[in-house]
Amino acid sequence: MTTPSPDCARPLQGPLLAAVSRSFYLSLRFLPPPVRAPLSVSYLLARAADTIADVAALPAADRLVLLAEFRAVLAGEAVPPLAARAAAFAEAVAHSGERELLERLAECFAQLAALTPGSYALVREVLGHILDGMEQDLRRFPEAAPLRCLGTEAELDQYTWQVAGCVGEFWTAICAAELPGVFTRPAAEMAAWGKSYGQALQLINILRDQAGDAAIGRCYLPETSLRAAGLQGEVAWPARDWTPWHRVRRDLLGRAREGLAAGWCYAASQRSIRLRFATLMPLLIGGATLDQLEALPEDGPPRALKVSRPLVKKMVRRALWMALSGRISPP
Repeated sequence: MTTPSPDCARPLQGPLLAAVSRSFYLSLRFLPPPVRAPLSVSYLLARAADTIADVAALPAADRLVLLAEFRAVLAGEAVPPLAARAAAFAEAVAHSGERELLERLAECFAQLAALTPGSYALVREVLGHILDGMEQDLRRFPEAAPLRCLGTEAELDQYTWQVAGCVGEFWTAICAAELPGVFTRPAAEMAAWGKSYGQALQLINILRDQAGDAAIGRCYLPETSLRAAGLQGEVAWPARDWTPWHRVRRDLLGRAREGLAAGWCYAASQRSIRLRFATLMPLLIGGATLDQLEALPEDGPPRALKVSRPLVKKMVRRALWMALSGRISPP
């Protein structure tokens, strides 16, 4: 395999990032240079793995095999066989940006290998946790029917940590290593806030995407919680009685709100204007989504929501003002 030249870093981490992430790209593009490469490459690799896991047109067993190969490459094995299989998987991907990402997977791994040893080790570690979560998901929900739930609150907590909470810890570790003195609080405290913040964003994703997940047989609301909230009989979608569902949703909305509060502490405890801005953008978008979720009526099924582009533009201006002024507080 030919290693891409350094000149390819910007095309890969610029337009391709924008193509696969409308909102997160707003954060990544403004990161301080020492952390931009490891955080951008880790995002692209995580998104590639997530795309593989979500190719519903292909059997879950095939997706698990490719994720195992992905993990093997992270451990140091050769990229070309994975790149060829990922390109074949790309044919079943509808999203053009995600399709291109799988076709350029070898470039992503080449840029991973070009990181400093410390950053390389941290990226490998966090991607290992994320892959654990994806593989468990595919084993829990191998088919679109019947509807399956997570079993317990502990499983939900583990899942949100594996796919997002560990990312907050990783983000903290990378910034502490590459930007010494960037935090005003101890790294352990920042990592704890980052973990809670990441898990809150994932809870918001779960609640926002509940209807779409149910359509493919997935429910991330724990069955034990639904039973405790009064659910009788079979767990089904659409439900005969939405009351238990909304009781559990209210609890998760409250937890997400608490996690976002940790995110505000995280954003306010950084000396870098760029890093503040990068932290504030998903925080503001997550808060706006949470506001919309809390406003949904409770006498019917949850529905998908999306923050509008004009509102995102308003948030960009607000995040920039707060980052520059250091006056960081919830709207």
